[in-house]
Amino acid sequence: MFSFLFGRNLSPEDRRIRAWCRKTLGVTPRNLSLYRQALRHRSAISENRPDLADNERLEFLGDAVLDTVIGQFLYHEYPDKGEGFLTRMRSKLVSRHQLSILAKHVEIERVMEVNIGRGQDTSVPGNAMEALFGAMYLDLGFDRSKATVIKLVTKHFDLKAVEREDRDSKSRLLEWGQKQRHRVEFDVTEEHERGGRGKQFLAVVQVDGKPCGSGKGHSKKKAEQEAARDAARKLKLASQEGHDTDRPRRPKAHRARGRRANGSMGRKAAEDVQAAQEQRTAD
Repeated sequence: MFSFLFGRNLSPEDRRIRAWCRKTLGVTPRNLSLYRQALRHRSAISENRPDLADNERLEFLGDAVLDTVIGQFLYHEYPDKGEGFLTRMRSKLVSRHQLSILAKHVEIERVMEVNIGRGQDTSVPGNAMEALFGAMYLDLGFDRSKATVIKLVTKHFDLKAVEREDRDSKSRLLEWGQKQRHRVEFDVTEEHERGGRGKQFLAVVQVDGKPCGSGKGHSKKKAEQEAARDAARKLKLASQEGHDTDRPRRPKAHRARGRRANGSMGRKAAEDVQAAQEQRTAD
């Protein structure tokens, strides 16, 4: 009865947020002001309302909650996997990319306070998702927040697909270089697109001083990831991990054509690196 009377005093905005939380998250908020703050981007705060708080502090807290919950979940979900696998899986599940996907699934933008155009900053919904986890932790405690996070993850994510996903190609390439004692470096330069439509970045991977892969992107990070994927393909890292060393080599004439098609930094660089590795093994 008291909750009914309390509900009658809610503003239309609070009613909308509470209904969304019940339907989408399966929780009934106690302190709705926390959820309002979690869903409020700084762009929605006008100069004449400096007393309103944005969601950045709650985002910080939610990040810590999410790391802990996902870490515990993966520890029990994969009892036979090592620390490296668990760390990579957690990094992928709590990444901005995955949080943005989750935010889209739950349609968080329907209840957000934001004053920027759609698509201008694709990280905003994912950040709000983190802030929401922080609000739930303060309002309902760790156990209830944990149950909600795990429910959302298992409902909206295919863990097998996430396992297969290799988003951080740069880290894998650097790890390979460290293990095999190769020097891996990334050179990034800024380019301007034709017609003055903006700028993009060109990244080139060098292995032991030799160009081995390249990639472009609208940010340095994306360009480096594309370059790392290109280098991994040319170095055949995937086949090495799968112990696929018996693949027949193409005739010499075909290899020459492949070099011309792929550019000067392609197969030749891979062969140079492979030769250096074999020499060290022989020594």
